[in-house]
Amino acid sequence: MINSERKFDWFSLVIGILWVILGAAAINSPSTAISVIAVFVGIGALAKGIYTLWLRRAIQMLTGSNSKMTLLIVSSVVDIILGIIFLFQIHFGFGIIAYLFAFWFIFDSILQLVIDHFFKAMNRPYFDILIVLNIITLILGVVLLFNPMLSIYTLIGVVAFYLFLIGITKIIQAF
Repeated sequence: MINSERKFDWFSLVIGILWVILGAAAINSPSTAISVIAVFVGIGALAKGIYTLWLRRAIQMLTGSNSKMTLLIVSSVVDIILGIIFLFQIHFGFGIIAYLFAFWFIFDSILQLVIDHFFKAMNRPYFDILIVLNIITLILGVVLLFNPMLSIYTLIGVVAFYLFLIGITKIIQAF
């Protein structure tokens, strides 16, 4: 029998308050927020670089084709190098994060547009959605390239919003 008696969850309340405080800290100290974001981006870039190498191998085994594989290797190497830069040269990453994100969005969306035809060949129903999303990402990358401060403030705003959202969710779960 399920116990329907609900007890107050102190852990969720504390975690929720912590997330809300972190969201406020991201808004109040953008330089610290960007430094932390740079570290997470570094970790993400390394993971993406490794994944792209795996994806290249999987596509090659599936299709038996080596066409367009060079672009995937270049993408992997770029992601891994960016990851290392962001992890070990945080101030460097802080100084150029807006431009790197813009170029990264542009490069990655072009790469995805190039390899999306593999999904069409596999009769994936989401091929059209991938094309539209990658075109939107390409346009966003160009906009960010010409307005780097928009990139920085948007990034901080999105992170702060996410932290607030998770914090409020946890606080609600506590009751």
